[in-house]
Amino acid sequence: MLTSRRLWEQVGCDFYDYIVVDEAHHGAAASYRPIFDNFTPKILLGLTATPERMDGDNVAADFGNRFAAEIRLPEALEEKLLSPFHYFGVADPIAINGEQLWRNGRYDAAALENVYVLDHVRAKQRVAAILTALHRYEPDVNGLKGIGFCVTIKHAVFMAEQFTRQGILSEAFVYGVDAERCTELLDDLKSGKLTFLFTVDKLSEGVDVPEVNIILFLRPTESLTVFLQQLGRGLRHAPGKDCLTVLDFVGQAHRRYRVDTKLKALLPRHRFSIDKEVELDFPHLPAGCSIQLDRLSRQYVLDNIRENLSRLTVQVPDRLQTFTSETGQPLTFGNFIRYHDYDPELLLAKESWSEWKARAQLAPSPVDPDLTRLKKSLVRAAFINGPKEAGLLCEVIAAISRGDIPAAVTIAGESVMLLYYRFWGDKGSNVGITSLEDAFRRLVANPTILADLKEILAWSLDATQVSGMIPLLPFTCPLELHARYGGKEIQSVFGKATLETAGQTGVGVFHFPAVSCYALLITFQKSEKEFSPSTMYADYPISRELLHWESQANTAQHHIDGQNFIHHMERGYTILVFARDQKKRNGVTVPFTYLGPVERVSHEGERPIKLVWQLRHSMPVEMFKDNRRGG
Repeated sequence: MLTSRRLWEQVGCDFYDYIVVDEAHHGAAASYRPIFDNFTPKILLGLTATPERMDGDNVAADFGNRFAAEIRLPEALEEKLLSPFHYFGVADPIAINGEQLWRNGRYDAAALENVYVLDHVRAKQRVAAILTALHRYEPDVNGLKGIGFCVTIKHAVFMAEQFTRQGILSEAFVYGVDAERCTELLDDLKSGKLTFLFTVDKLSEGVDVPEVNIILFLRPTESLTVFLQQLGRGLRHAPGKDCLTVLDFVGQAHRRYRVDTKLKALLPRHRFSIDKEVELDFPHLPAGCSIQLDRLSRQYVLDNIRENLSRLTVQVPDRLQTFTSETGQPLTFGNFIRYHDYDPELLLAKESWSEWKARAQLAPSPVDPDLTRLKKSLVRAAFINGPKEAGLLCEVIAAISRGDIPAAVTIAGESVMLLYYRFWGDKGSNVGITSLEDAFRRLVANPTILADLKEILAWSLDATQVSGMIPLLPFTCPLELHARYGGKEIQSVFGKATLETAGQTGVGVFHFPAVSCYALLITFQKSEKEFSPSTMYADYPISRELLHWESQANTAQHHIDGQNFIHHMERGYTILVFARDQKKRNGVTVPFTYLGPVERVSHEGERPIKLVWQLRHSMPVEMFKDNRRGG
C-alpha cells in the first residue's frame, strides 16, 4: 500500500513528503532505494512529484495504484501547511472564445501568442489592463516577488519588457536560458533586484522559491496538474509572508474550456455545486483564503460553467473518444471521473455509463429491458462509500452475472433487502417483482447495468476514505460508520422497507420499536425551497462530538417520543444519527452519512424539544467545518 502526501505533486514540489509501504510491497520500495539515496525525505522515502519511474512508467502502478492516504490542497491550507491565498479574478479585455484559437481539444499556443503579443493594439490593451489590476490589488509593488505564467516564450519575453518599461524590473525565465543565468535570475528575484519573472512552464516544478508572494495567470491552463503546480510556486511559507496574492485574468473563454476545474480544486470536497459557490462568493474556502471575482470575470465564469453543464451531451462523448490517447490510461469510469473531475452523479443522472460510451461510439447502445429504472441504481451506487457494502455488492453482482441467483441471495445475507433497494429503489409491486430471487434474476437480463455497477463500485472502493467500521449496538446492524445511505436503505435494515412497502418518506425521524431505536435524519443546510417553515429546524454541530437537534414540531416532552428521547438510556432506546450537508446536489437527492449512536446531554423546551446529543464517534472533520454555526 502506498501512502503519499499527494499535495506535493499538486503544488509542484520536487518530492513527495513521504511514502509508506506495507509488507506486500517492500520489494517494490526496495527497488527504488538507489533513486532515493541522495535525498533526505521527511519520513521514509523520497519520490519525484510526477510519479514516474526512470523508464517513464507510473511509479504508483508498482504499489497497486492505491493511495492509503492523501492530503489535498484545501486540507493542507486548513492545516496551515501552506500559505493562504487571496485569489482575484480580473476581467481580461481580450476575448478568447473564437474557434481559431482552439485546436485538438485545447487552446492553440501559437494562436494565443498572435493575440497576446503580435497583435500590437490588443496586446498593449491587455498589458495596460494587467498593470492597472496589479496596482489596484497591490498598490505598493516594492517588496513584491512574483511569477507571471505566459503562453509562449515570446509572450514571456514581451511581458518582461513591458513591465520593465513601466519601472517594474522583470526578466523572462524560459527554456534556452543557461543554468548559470537561471540561478542568477532566481537569486535576483529572491533578493528583490527583480520584481517579476515571466515564464511558460519552466517554473511549474523543480524550483523552490518560497519568497514568491504574487502569481499572475496570464494564460488559460487546461491541465489541472499544471495549474496547481503553478499556483504552488507561491504557496510556500516564508518569513514576513502573510499570504499569496493571485491575479487570474479571466476572459470570455472557448465553449469547450472548463473554468470550473481549477476553482473546484481550491475548495473542499464538501461544498455547494460550483455555480452556486461562485454565486455565493465561495463560502467554503479554507480559513484565511478568499476568491474575489470582479463583475465581468464573475459573469464570464458563470457563463462558462453553465455552458459546459448544458453541453454535457457534446462534451462528454468527445472526451471519451480522446481519453486513452490523451492520458495513456484505460477508459474506466474511475479513471475518467478522476481525470476530468466530473461529479459522478451529474453524469449518471443524465445517462448510464454504457450510454455515454455508446454516444461516443465506443460501445453499442444498451438494450437492457429495465434500463430506465435501473439507471437510478447507478446514481445510488455513485454515493456508496462503505467499503464493506461496496465489496459485498461486487460479490453479489459477480454471482448474478454468472446466473447463480441462490448464491447471490446467500452472499447478500442480512443485507439482502438493503441491496434490493440499492438496485430497484421501490417496493416490489411497483417494479413487478414478487420475491428477492426474482429481483436478482431480472438483473441478469440487464448486462450493461451490471457492468456499469462494477466499474462504479471499483471507483468507490478506490476513492473511499471510510474505514468500514460497524458501530457496536444492542442489535445487529450492518451499517458502516460514516458511510452514506438513503431513507429507504436505512429502513430496509430495520425491516420497515420490504418487498411489500417502501417505508416512510418525508419525515425526519424513523421509529423502529422492534429494536427500541430511533433514526434521526438531519439536513444541516436547509433552504426555504426544500423545507417548509415548520421543518426549518435548528440542527447543527456544536463540535465534532456534540450535536444540537430539534425534534419534530409537534413533539412535547410528555409524549411517548419525547420521553423516549429524554430518557432513552433508562428505557433501553438507541438513538442513531444520519446527517447530510444539503438535500440536493446537482439536482440529485443526497443520501445521509451515518454518524452512529448518540447519548442525550441536555434538553429544553417542547414543540419542538431542543436536545444536545453526544456522538460516540466524532463526525467527519469536513462535515463539522462546513455546518458549524458561523461557518
